[in-house]
Amino acid sequence: MTRIKSFALASAIAVSLATGVAALTPATAVAAEQSANKITTKAVAVPMKKAQEAIQAKQWDTALAEIKKAQAVEKKTPFEAYQIDEFLAYVLIQQKKYGEAATVYERIINSGQLPDAQRDERMKTLATLAFQTKDYKKALEWAKRSLERQPNQQDMGQMVAQSYYLLGDYPNAAASMQKVIQQAERAGKVPEENWLQIVLSSHFKSEPQNKEGVAQALKQIVRYYPSAEYWENLLDIYRRKNSNDDRIILGYYRLMEHVGALKDKGDIVEMAQLAMDAGVPGEAEALVERNIKSGVLKSDDKTEQGRYDRLLSGAKKLAAEDKASLDQLAKEAEKSSQGQALVALGHAYMSYGRYDEAIEAIQKGIKKGGVTDVDEAQVLLGIAYMKKGQKDLARQAFRAVKDDSKWNDLSDLWMIRTYA
Repeated sequence: MTRIKSFALASAIAVSLATGVAALTPATAVAAEQSANKITTKAVAVPMKKAQEAIQAKQWDTALAEIKKAQAVEKKTPFEAYQIDEFLAYVLIQQKKYGEAATVYERIINSGQLPDAQRDERMKTLATLAFQTKDYKKALEWAKRSLERQPNQQDMGQMVAQSYYLLGDYPNAAASMQKVIQQAERAGKVPEENWLQIVLSSHFKSEPQNKEGVAQALKQIVRYYPSAEYWENLLDIYRRKNSNDDRIILGYYRLMEHVGALKDKGDIVEMAQLAMDAGVPGEAEALVERNIKSGVLKSDDKTEQGRYDRLLSGAKKLAAEDKASLDQLAKEAEKSSQGQALVALGHAYMSYGRYDEAIEAIQKGIKKGGVTDVDEAQVLLGIAYMKKGQKDLARQAFRAVKDDSKWNDLSDLWMIRTYA
């Protein structure tokens, strides 16, 4: 099962649509007042006139009592019954009796008297009232019916997804909210974080758990909300997928450091060791020294602290030897018929923060050919561009990694990072 380590999933969904009730109800009152003069049955007209006056004075209990009198009249036309319900729905909402109001709204929509021009608004109001009262089945029914008439309504799409989620139908919740997200993206808007969390949580809670869905949802979230916490969870998934290749693991550690998610002592130590194994001790030296100074690799336990100090000492020794050999390596790489020597040289330059030289060497190596792993070289090139802050060029380098490459997952994640 995919783990989500450090943040709370979106199990509590914000009822952000409830404000639609207040926004939609005044139109009901206007429509009712405009049609009041069409009531011809005197036994209905008299209490309805008093109800209208009470509404204008915001005397809701009085208005409700008069409406009840009109309701009690047996001989009234279908139109009059419809008008009574219009008044009744408005008053019930003002009294925050949303459940009762929802029942009345359903009756209004099914009355045969509602003008088609007002049907969409009433359907949205009914869906919102049902959602407000936690009648999620009814909210789902009417939100979907509203979308059938007007497909691109963000609020109703959101309500459909939230209703599915709160009903425990997680696959449909994820699919429905994904449509809302895509609609926002097509309009050039940033999807709300809550929407993305609902997709993530839905995949997480599905039975069986949708592991790929969790990973894809986290990738979407870090695209727009690149917190270290989200990145930590995303990278944990992919690191475990690629746990048998040390060079790829080193790439994930580099990304963890770049996004501020490299915090664990064990991870820092492992990254330093992998960097030395990869022939870039300068990176290991800088990493360990930085974390000792910051206090991360500090311990009152002398044995533990001794391990960190020895790690730094070993990295420094190897880095000094590596630096001393760079000029000679550069000469040999230029003469070599294979581009791998230039890529390795660029990798070394990058470990010392010499990014311009790293980019030049790696590009030359790729162009020359004879590179052991071109996709790894492209990832290194992209990272060097990222270190320089040249995100567009970094994106091009990451995009050049082949889809079927073992480096593809890592390059995709680095590419997402270029948008931050």
